[in-house]
Amino acid sequence: MSKTLGGKGGKRMITEINVTPFVDVVLVLLIIFMVTATYITRGSVDMRLPKASSAGEMSKSPMVIGVDQEGKYLVEGNAASEEEVVAYIKRNVSADPTVEAVITGDTRVQYGRVMTLINLAMKNGVQNFAAAVEKNEGMQ
Repeated sequence: MSKTLGGKGGKRMITEINVTPFVDVVLVLLIIFMVTATYITRGSVDMRLPKASSAGEMSKSPMVIGVDQEGKYLVEGNAASEEEVVAYIKRNVSADPTVEAVITGDTRVQYGRVMTLINLAMKNGVQNFAAAVEKNEGMQ
């Protein structure tokens, strides 16, 4: 059966495409995309690393934490326990929520130990990171 317009005895058929269901589907897909995009980016670590050729030109940061060659934590170059590191981070984050943490790590320490320190900083509110490097004279 065909539908007609015009009330009684109208002979004109509806030939227009109904776009409303299409728009509804597109909007639902957009919402799904927006929600999944936030979950995809949550697991990543946002880290701003300086170029090795420009070491020494790094902006000054009030928060310097690291790991020495034995895997012990450092706060501004001095040995510290995990609790002292957490207190130091919380103190700096409460003073400035956008504070940047400069991460130092001895080349002989395991990578996982440095990542544990970064994770500790992230859990306590640090959002911006930089890695301390020595300037390599051979790089340009």
